Amino acid sequence: MDLSFGYGALGSLPKLRTCRVRRESSYDRSGGNADYILVKPGETVIFADLPGAGVIRHIWLGGGAKEGSHHRKTLLRMYWDGEPTPSVEVPLGDFFGVGHGAAGSFFAAPISMYQAGLPTHPARNCWFPMPFSAGARLVLVNEGTSPYYHYFYVDYEEHSAIPEDLGRFHA
Repeated sequence: MDLSFGYGALGSLPKLRTCRVRRESSYDRSGGNADYILVKPGETVIFADLPGAGVIRHIWLGGGAKEGSHHRKTLLRMYWDGEPTPSVEVPLGDFFGVGHGAAGSFFAAPISMYQAGLPTHPARNCWFPMPFSAGARLVLVNEGTSPYYHYFYVDYEEHSAIPEDLGRFHA
């Protein structure tokens, strides 16, 4: 099974694959415009709980808080295959390439942060492929003192199985 892992995989675009493409997002379930999840100070929130086998292909996160350095005080955790401890546990800004609690623009092939509009609410993208065999769980932890407004979508593929020789993403 070729899952076309890599940044320059445009040559594999015409290859037919047997998977189902899915998206988990913060859309407003009432049909209104409140398309975010509020993460209160001290709260831990699961924002994506993906079943079965698959590959996360793209993560987009928006939002922020009125508190300075909230990019350092908001943690991103990712768990693969039912593990009890996270494979990813990192401050949000650091994960997207901008450390020290700063908000700014940064662009690289697998990750980016784009600062526009509100100075505390950048858009963040991650294109690292993240395979899992028995579920994936993405979590935010607000260690700050202000509510964090979390906008997101997670694009992923559902597969019947993932090859045993694929590692898991860690950070």
